[in-house]
Amino acid sequence: MTSLYERVQEIKKATGWSQERIGMETGLALSTIGRIFRVPGYSGNETSHTLIRQLYEKVVQSPFSDYLERLFNRYDHWKALYPKKEFSELLDILEILLKNHKNLHTDSLDACRLRWLLGHIYFDRAFYLYKYEELRWAQLALEWYEKALEGLRAQSTKDLLVQQYKLQQCIVSTRFNLCEAGKRAEHAEIRKWLRSIDYLYLVKTVLQEDAWNWMAARNGLIVASILQDAEKCEFFWKAMQQANQHFGDVHFTPGPDMPPVAQDPDLGWFREYCC
Repeated sequence: MTSLYERVQEIKKATGWSQERIGMETGLALSTIGRIFRVPGYSGNETSHTLIRQLYEKVVQSPFSDYLERLFNRYDHWKALYPKKEFSELLDILEILLKNHKNLHTDSLDACRLRWLLGHIYFDRAFYLYKYEELRWAQLALEWYEKALEGLRAQSTKDLLVQQYKLQQCIVSTRFNLCEAGKRAEHAEIRKWLRSIDYLYLVKTVLQEDAWNWMAARNGLIVASILQDAEKCEFFWKAMQQANQHFGDVHFTPGPDMPPVAQDPDLGWFREYCC
């Protein structure tokens, strides 16, 4: 699910608006807007998500068709709002619609976005909704994510770097979820694969464009720790602190589903040799 922090940062990037202007445009209190910018992982309430999402849809230009972006936002909304049974039923319907979409097997940007959303459906079945056949669902998620990424890379359209990073991160997350946290550094195949896709270079390039993206910096730090790359660990650790001063404290918890640096099992090498 796209965070409030990510949405407001992309709104600011697209418009140059101040926090005060974003507050005026959404109708949210300046204190709320300030907290979203200031506190990593701030979850807010449903009203905040709705108003920020509406402004985001209005002012942030996407390379994909508007109706597909709205569909992605609906998917986020369904996952946050509905119990698992109802969410699963909605995904069953959505899967049929996506697989019968006329653009799915074309070379268009919209085809990439359709495949991306199909990947999300199978990812959720693997790790969120079901308790069986995890590997099968995960493999299907990887197939669709990889088809989407291949399509993105084939586009002549420029400025798709951030989209490529986000899609590559979906693939990394899927592979990581198939291996227990804390044991990924011992997994030779994962380490070899991470090097082969040049993941750390991609994250570093994204941070050059979006220095505020502490989530990308943390993802880079985790992979650098798994690969036991001290230089890259130092780079991403500094990038996290530059994005937000809270990360100067290794015990800071950025959100309910993300442990602090001091407790993340995938950052063991970093803590021992670099921190």
